[in-house]
Amino acid sequence: MRRFGLLQYPEKESLSKKVFNQYFKLSSINAKYDDIVIEPRKFDTRVTKYLDSYDGLNVTVPFKEDIIKFISPVEDAREINAVNCIYQNKGYNTDWKGFYNSLLDTDLKLPILLVGAGGASKAIIYGLYKLGIKHLILVNRTIEKAFKLKDFFKTKIDITVESFENLKDALKRSKTFINATSIGMFGESFNFSNEDLSNLHLIYDIVYNFTSLQEQALENNIKLIDGKTFWYYQAVENLKIWGIYDEVRFYDTFVNGNFS
Repeated sequence: MRRFGLLQYPEKESLSKKVFNQYFKLSSINAKYDDIVIEPRKFDTRVTKYLDSYDGLNVTVPFKEDIIKFISPVEDAREINAVNCIYQNKGYNTDWKGFYNSLLDTDLKLPILLVGAGGASKAIIYGLYKLGIKHLILVNRTIEKAFKLKDFFKTKIDITVESFENLKDALKRSKTFINATSIGMFGESFNFSNEDLSNLHLIYDIVYNFTSLQEQALENNIKLIDGKTFWYYQAVENLKIWGIYDEVRFYDTFVNGNFS
């Protein structure tokens, strides 16, 4: 049996575990996908055990950068300085490719406002760069992290940093709004009014569950791309890397499965 898994902390049942195991079952693939929990303070001493015993791995926060010294990142993962997929000791970043592919049929209106300066934001900014976007507005609660990200991508894309207190003003000047934070995942919300969103053509919310932001997008007839869509497109890239991708069967598994 082939073994795949997700390196994570803290412990939670991932969407990856639910969908991939169902896909393996329906596709008669002799494989299993595990959620693997490692305490951050023990990561360096324990991660090699999983690298040696699993056929393929995913990596989520807080380990997307920590894992790099244990594997060989491919060029784009090295440019982003984050790895979320591993195969044969090579590190890949499928987040940016998933984000990129999810927008190929979308008319992306400018200006673009991105909220969040974590690992997902790095992949999103790189994806926007690959889509040919020259400028974006970046807001983060900790403004120092936003400026650090601005500096990290200074040779690829021009970033204007705004404070979190100016979020609504920035929103009213934007056509595309991307939420790359966990706001909405645990009941917290942005508390936007419908008027705040009136200028938007697209809301892209990477949170998996149905959030108030997503609800507002639908109520106001704003095009919505949600977190499960983001997950699906990056998951496709994982399966391709691992050599076990069946386009029709995986799509059917994802669309028809109950993964709430």
